[in-house]
Amino acid sequence: MAHHPPMPGRRRFLAAAGGAVLATGPAAACTGPGSGDGRTARGGVPDPVAFLRTSWSTDPFALCSYSYLAPGPLGTSVRSGLAAPVGERLHFAGEATSGGAPATTAGALESGRRAAREILRSARRGRDTVVIGAGFAGLGCARALADAGVRVTVLEGRDRVGGRVWTERIAGAPAEMGASWIHGAEGNPVTDLLRRSGGRAHPFDYDRVVGGDEEAQAELARRSEKLAAVTEPDTTSVGDVVLPGRPSPGLRWAADVEFTQEYAAEPGRLAVSALDEGVGGSGGDVLLPGGYDRLVAELRGGLRVRTGTTVTAVRYGADGTRVDLDGGGSVRAGHCVVTVPIGVLKARRIAFDPPLPREKQAAVDALGAGLLDKLWLAFPRVFWDRDADALQWFDRANPGLWSWWLNGHKAFGKPVLLGFNSGRHARDLAERGDREVVAGAMAALRGLHA
Repeated sequence: MAHHPPMPGRRRFLAAAGGAVLATGPAAACTGPGSGDGRTARGGVPDPVAFLRTSWSTDPFALCSYSYLAPGPLGTSVRSGLAAPVGERLHFAGEATSGGAPATTAGALESGRRAAREILRSARRGRDTVVIGAGFAGLGCARALADAGVRVTVLEGRDRVGGRVWTERIAGAPAEMGASWIHGAEGNPVTDLLRRSGGRAHPFDYDRVVGGDEEAQAELARRSEKLAAVTEPDTTSVGDVVLPGRPSPGLRWAADVEFTQEYAAEPGRLAVSALDEGVGGSGGDVLLPGGYDRLVAELRGGLRVRTGTTVTAVRYGADGTRVDLDGGGSVRAGHCVVTVPIGVLKARRIAFDPPLPREKQAAVDALGAGLLDKLWLAFPRVFWDRDADALQWFDRANPGLWSWWLNGHKAFGKPVLLGFNSGRHARDLAERGDREVVAGAMAALRGLHA
């Protein structure tokens, strides 16, 4: 199989992707530490008037942003191994189980519908099912089953539905704390949801970027040509191919933009075969000016969801399943569908009785749990290039930190910017307070506009 360098921005799920939490608590728009009153500071760049921040690695219902394919002997078969049912009663869905569109809402939605088909093929009509998780996979599964006449109970640990699709508001703009784009919008099942919801699509052009370092990107492009010749893509990392022993700061920055920001994992942790995984559709990517929450509502329809309900154990056998809940109580059903993120499965937050088969646990252990976090900043005015779709910043002292920004003014008509950090940078920032994080982001923006 030939392997090719990735297309910029090919599949950002979070954007990890994947339940984020606000570092400052449940409030949506924050004007606390690190935000200002809009006064102009150094370089003519004003202080932000509000911010929103995600921290996926500390969200107990996610523990990551989205999955990635790590180097290993299982290769791409690891996703089908995770997706396979255990017996005829226990089923698995979620973006990590998708072989065609992992790390995307399309992959999550299709995986839920696939699990529903498994149940409909094996169960007597009307057999009840419990679905764990009310994200795109869980809602997609439950909706398909309910439409077929199956009684469904949906359990969600959070106090909201949507999972790693979560829309807040900042300065009047939809602030996507989870998924931002529909990737490959043509022929994509999520685009069908958008149409039915009456929402709009805003085409995103990854080539309309300001900032960055063209020389560094050209060097990475030359090195990436060798990816096509890799003979063992499942066990070879991208970093083994494109990064020398001592990469220059520019090459490290370019690799962060092209790979770490895309897959939520450093090149050394990413299998070459990951570059051939799909996105669910074809054509370009689009943003949703009306917010992804419209699609959540469309997908959910009239489904009842038990929010604030945390699952601690799943017991399964030939006669059915029992789901045990935190604080006591349980739910019995003929079938159980587990749609929690790969981070939760890897942390073994849910006990299985009997334990998962060795092959299933091996798939859980082999998949990577990536991290991509966001920082939304609202300003009193636009001080950046209004026509750019994105801004790039090259911090030579710390390549990759605050390297990519989305222009919210062009997409939503509001003076907002969205910054991304992935991999080790995101893990480091997750341990820092709001004031320090916002200050670091502003230093990058002032450096870009110096």
